[in-house]
Amino acid sequence: MISNAKVTEARRAAFDTLRRVEMEEAYAGNLLAAERYDDLSREDHALLQELVLGVLRWRGQLDFLIEHYTHRSLDKLDPEVVIALRLGLYQLRFLSRIPPHAAINEAVKLVKELRKQSAAPLVNAVLRAAQRDADNDLTRSIEGPIAQLSIESSHPAWLIERWIERFGEEETRALALANNIAPRQAFRFNTKRVREMDIRAWFESQGLIIRESSLTPGAAFIEKGGLPINSEAVREGWISFQDEASQLVAHLTAFHPSEIEPLKFLDLCAAPGNKTMLISSMLPENSLVVAGDLHFHRLRAMRELSAHQGYERVNLVQLDASYDLPFAQPGDFDLVLLDAPCTGLGTLARHPEIKWRIKHEKVLELSALQKRLLENASGHVRAGGLLIYAVCSTELEEGEKVIAHFRQIHSEYRDITREKLIESGIDPSPLLTSTFGARTFPHRQGTEGFFISVLWKRRGT
Repeated sequence: MISNAKVTEARRAAFDTLRRVEMEEAYAGNLLAAERYDDLSREDHALLQELVLGVLRWRGQLDFLIEHYTHRSLDKLDPEVVIALRLGLYQLRFLSRIPPHAAINEAVKLVKELRKQSAAPLVNAVLRAAQRDADNDLTRSIEGPIAQLSIESSHPAWLIERWIERFGEEETRALALANNIAPRQAFRFNTKRVREMDIRAWFESQGLIIRESSLTPGAAFIEKGGLPINSEAVREGWISFQDEASQLVAHLTAFHPSEIEPLKFLDLCAAPGNKTMLISSMLPENSLVVAGDLHFHRLRAMRELSAHQGYERVNLVQLDASYDLPFAQPGDFDLVLLDAPCTGLGTLARHPEIKWRIKHEKVLELSALQKRLLENASGHVRAGGLLIYAVCSTELEEGEKVIAHFRQIHSEYRDITREKLIESGIDPSPLLTSTFGARTFPHRQGTEGFFISVLWKRRGT
């Protein structure tokens, strides 16, 4: 029997968030961090996040089940009904702590609240059929290894096909399934605000256990417990959430054990600014830090972040790095970081909606842009300086192939990623690619998927 009570706040908020992700191409992470959900209890906010990100991670498999039980394609169903079914099926299939009757009743009440009364019997029938089939793996009936793994791992078939050709079936499965696991909360200490020992004591007082990163010096992650984004440590700027691979990019950019003189550092495409702040903290005093970005609103947010974290010496410049840069002298920076716009396919654990938006053509389109950006960036590196290229993508076209193209034109640059890793005290062997640069992967390092190449410009050029 269906209850007449209203839909719970967490599920209603989850539906609203998923609808905006689907229909407005908004990003779930931004929506979940919005102040509009501050009134939810801690438990409801946790459920909201679990439902939204869980549905987005497993959307491919959920949609397969919807089509299986309704005997019709998704485009024949009302979009709001599809979202309600995804929510119900996710709870039935993946959240054992939620009673099946609660998942079913809430989904039916939801479509009724949406004034989709005629769809209520369909939603009820689909979810009850799924409940009866709870122990059956329907993906085994799918023909073809690509199609089967696509549904099993909930990734688009075009991406699975690319990865199988590159990694083989078993590693592709491991990579795809790692993308469906909530990422650990990695962070860095901000000793500009408080001593590291005091931050560690605060973690202990909160019953949180942290562990040092095995990848990046100075990085850590929460091993036991969870830290809300509005907690005191985050609110006061004592720590900054930042993936270990992202911190590795900053570390390789700034690590100069012999440098004591101020350096000139240019960060192109700098927003949201976490790498800029970390690099700034590791450079010699009085170094010049210039950070550019295309969008003014992102620079404004970056200004707020730098003030919050205590980095007042960052000079912000609005620019389009795909065109001539607004600096008077060419070759005037010791360090230039290009953390280029990319598909974001290395961040699927944190941003699962990306895999449903990106197509093969977008990979090639962004690769062309990355080559142009790197060309422009190279003109502002002094002889003997470093040009660092990074993308949070798994794809060769956005990583190794960009560097190969660049070095065909610019023989004066040499890839020294291996040397920089060793200088930083990092074992390069698990990270180096067979051609240029280094890579991290979710299933290998437990981090986001990044490509990093450190290029040294020979003196006398």
